[in-house]
Formats: sequence, C-alpha cells, structure tokens
Amino acid sequence: MDRLGPLAQSLPRRGVKLLRRLTKRSSSNFAFAFLFLGQEQRDALKQVYEFCRVVDDIVDERPPGPEGEAAARAGLAAWREEVARIFDAGDGAPQTPLGRALHQSRAHFDYPRHGFDEIIAGCEMDLERTRYADTNELRLYCYRVASCVGLLCIAIFGDTSPAAQRYAEHLGLALQLTNILRDVGEDALRGRVYLPLSLLAQHGLCDADILAQRYDARFVAFAAEFAELAETEYRKAWEALQGADLRALVPAEVMGRTYHRILVEIRDRDFNVYTRRAALRRRDKLKVAALAIARAGFGLRTTH
Repeated sequence: MDRLGPLAQSLPRRGVKLLRRLTKRSSSNFAFAFLFLGQEQRDALKQVYEFCRVVDDIVDERPPGPEGEAAARAGLAAWREEVARIFDAGDGAPQTPLGRALHQSRAHFDYPRHGFDEIIAGCEMDLERTRYADTNELRLYCYRVASCVGLLCIAIFGDTSPAAQRYAEHLGLALQLTNILRDVGEDALRGRVYLPLSLLAQHGLCDADILAQRYDARFVAFAAEFAELAETEYRKAWEALQGADLRALVPAEVMGRTYHRILVEIRDRDFNVYTRRAALRRRDKLKVAALAIARAGFGLRTTH
C-alpha cells in the first residue's frame, strides 16, 4: 500500500515522485526546497546560503566588547570588497573559495548585486542596534536579511519578472516576521528584542517586559497585531505570485507555506512563544509540499 495514501491521488505523476523523494530524504524546511531543483541550481543555492551564514557569523560570533565590534565591521567590509570582485567591480579576482564559486555561478544566474550588499547591511544593523523603534525600522531590517535573500533565490529558480520580485520581497518580509514572533523567547535570552517598541507601547508593554518573558493579555493582544503584519505580507506575496511562474517558484512556495503554517500554529497556541518553539511535524510539512506540487502541476492559482 502506498504510504502517501490519498495525498498522492490528487497530484500529477511528477508531483507524486517528488513527494516520495520528500518522504525519504527531507527533514528540514530548506531540504524540502532543495529537492525541487537541478544540481546546478542546488549548488548555487548552497553558495547563497553559505554567503548568508558567513556574514551572519561575523556578527553573531564576534568576541565581546569594542574589539569584537571592530573586528566584525572589518570582516563585513572585507566581504563588501569581495562582492565587488564577484561582480567584476573591484580589483582582481575574488579571493575566497566562496567568492570564486559565486563568481562562476553568475555565468548561469543573474544575481542582483544589491542583494548581497543589502544582506551585509542587514547584518551590520545587528552591530548597531538591539531595538527597533517602529515597524518601518523593522521592515528595513527584514527586507535586508530576508527579502534580499529571496531576490537572489528567484534568480536561481528562474523567474526574475517584476511579479516574482514583488513575491520575493513580500514573502521575505513574511518569513522574517514569522521568525521574529516564533523566536521572541530565544532572542530575549540573548538580550535582543526585535519587536517594534512603538507597537509594544500601544499595548502597555516595553522591552523589559519581553526580556522578562511576561506572557499576559497585553502580550497576546500585541502578538495578534504583530502576526497580522506577517499575514498581510503573505497575502501580498500570494497576490504577486498570480503573475509569476508558479512552477519555477515552487521551492519558495514550499518554504512560504511551511512558515505560514508555523504562524497558524503560533496563533492556535494563543501566542505563547515563551515555553516552546513552534514547529511543524514531518507529516504537516509533507502536506504543505503536496499542495505546492499540486498547484504547480495543475497550473492552479494560489488562494489564501
């Protein structure tokens, strides 16, 4: 008997094969997305994520104090120069193995240079602040560290149309806002509050309440409004997807739908993000992937 059961019956033949691969080989959200790509695309996506990890680690793993901050700024500056070399705007060839790999993959994928530069700028924001005054400040941070990753990814996936770019921007914002809400407790333990202070204040809260992990009616009301910010970005992303190449963007849709389900789970728990980190079970991830495959296979339009 097919382990996929009725889930497979609604899928096109290629979709069933992909879903079987998912059940055998995938355990993480990112792995799910990788399975929809050819080898060349996978290699390029690994390079993009490695770039993100490297520049993020420069900030997150710096030594404490002014010397650590200075070292981190120097490291980010060095990567800005490497990005210039990757795009033939600097002096000489890239100097790192990753830089050389990205330079080579540019021959196949039309990366927007500002995507790399903005990701570095987003990491640099973590050196400059641990608080965000309002949603506009937070939106800029989310755009840099998430939307710009999406803009690089769609170049790999094969659709850089204006609709796909809007999709990547809004989906990146949605994913990052979901991450922020999910990780409120973990970030508080590190002394960081990514929640906009002005919105907290509207609900009678301040950053000290978040650091103390106070879960009460005020926080629930705040979190519900914050979740709606993410929900709005998901809706805008799916509206933009109507004019994009759904087949090409299936990897992004798997990721987006997975994180939207995480947002739903957070809401179903009445926004208690302090006691347990929200995550999806494997079978729930498979359902999300199956729906993404079905939409792409039958050419269906997405709906909220």
